[in-house]
Amino acid sequence: MKTIRSFCEILAPENVCSLSALENQNATELDYRIEAKNLKEVSTNMKNSGFFPKEVVIPQPIDELSTKRLLVMELIPGPKLNDGVRSYFSEWAKANGTTLEALETEAKRKLEEEGIPSKYDGPSATQIERYKKLLKFRDAVVNTSISVCNGTIGQLPLIGSKLRKDYSYASLPLNLPRLVDVLMRVHGYQLMKYGCFNADPHGGNFLLLPDSRIGLIDYGATKRLTRNERLAACLMFAALHRNDDDMLWELSVIGGYKSKNNRKDVLMKLLRFSYDSWGKDVMEGKNIQQFIDDLKSKDPWEEVADNLVMASFMSIRLRSLTLGMNHPVRCSDWWGAIAEEILKEEGLPYESWDHDQLIKYRAEPNMQKTKF
Repeated sequence: MKTIRSFCEILAPENVCSLSALENQNATELDYRIEAKNLKEVSTNMKNSGFFPKEVVIPQPIDELSTKRLLVMELIPGPKLNDGVRSYFSEWAKANGTTLEALETEAKRKLEEEGIPSKYDGPSATQIERYKKLLKFRDAVVNTSISVCNGTIGQLPLIGSKLRKDYSYASLPLNLPRLVDVLMRVHGYQLMKYGCFNADPHGGNFLLLPDSRIGLIDYGATKRLTRNERLAACLMFAALHRNDDDMLWELSVIGGYKSKNNRKDVLMKLLRFSYDSWGKDVMEGKNIQQFIDDLKSKDPWEEVADNLVMASFMSIRLRSLTLGMNHPVRCSDWWGAIAEEILKEEGLPYESWDHDQLIKYRAEPNMQKTKF
């Protein structure tokens, strides 16, 4: 990590702030007793919000078998989420006369030519559930007829065995929009309601259970926020959802952000990229390095608070995961409404935030200076 940091300080100073946050986070991942406590805390939080056990399952640690170097948990069935999704698409491709590799090649080509879509525009979770119910109803009708046939003419001597048929069951589609919806809501509540969240939610940290619930299994990279940091996260995602650039600017400046030219447009693009979306409406046809280099040339940032860097990592990880599921997301589409709900619960609705209130609830910034 020190070598990477030295490299970035010379050639990519914009990454130093993120590396500092990572170094601090990594120090907490070396003791599995800490992760066991994280699992228990997150489990309680998810129960209180109604996610566990209805939509997600969190394995409980077995304390008497766990040590600093070994974590033993309850066994929950199912493949890793990314493996389960790939298996589904592989079977779908085979049934439709193609291969998973061909689908991935075509998807990559489309992304390179057209850019990442701003958001998913396919069938909704509700539409897919209706389709699944229709398939199940069709199976019931067909199999009832088969059962009657097998129990009557199928019992005739000599020819009955030739007339009997096997039951028919349609292949049910995986409801990816529902899975994405659960993931986004779960992490929105972890971040903004409880301030205790998984900062590294990649596809290997989730299981796809046989009943389509999601298993949450890895909380080594758990980040905790203070109340004021939670409130700042709520304000940011509510403002992103409302496109309230004035609130985003004032929140950032009061939080310690400084740049060479004080350009609001540059900061808005940085915030949207870091926390919300990397759709083509944000990236404007550039790849990530081109995008960052362009903003850096227009208005290099000199001081940045790293309090919410791990929240940015969580957002980026989730966007990567859902893009791999062919379901690009804009985080504020989920987290904006959650943020406003939590602000009201805290007695601090979005409309009440003026300059004085931003100062009053300002999180103590952990500043990182950047030298370009």
